[in-house]
Amino acid sequence: MARARRSFKLRLSPAGLDVLIDSHCHLIRVTRSLIAWGTTLHVAVEHLSTLSTTEIVDQMQLQELDCLGGAEEHHVGASNRLWDIATSITERVQKTSPEGRQPNLGTIYLLALMQIPKAGKSDLINAFDRALQSGARTPASREVDDLAG
Repeated sequence: MARARRSFKLRLSPAGLDVLIDSHCHLIRVTRSLIAWGTTLHVAVEHLSTLSTTEIVDQMQLQELDCLGGAEEHHVGASNRLWDIATSITERVQKTSPEGRQPNLGTIYLLALMQIPKAGKSDLINAFDRALQSGARTPASREVDDLAG
């Protein structure tokens, strides 16, 4: 049975695109797998969900975050479960926010991507495993014959 997937829209500035690229390459190095762009986003959000709400709120105050959103639209395919996890993070933040404001999903996606290079290897591997279990695209298998010409 195929897992339900959808397209997620990222509105990025050139600096935001750099964060996506850097996070993607870092995750490839950590997992030693050629993964899809949407899997990078899924792993990032899975990892962000493990941080304390206070830590997430503190990270949302970084001025760097404001520079990452932009007009360029980029679409990545990922499991529907990604939306559920990201939404639960926004709800957690809303409950602790003095003004009760819920951050938008784009902010959560960018914040999550910013955490990838800062995260420990075992934390990323655990997030990667959870993402795969909840529907992230499985990396292509690495067969010995794949390298033969």
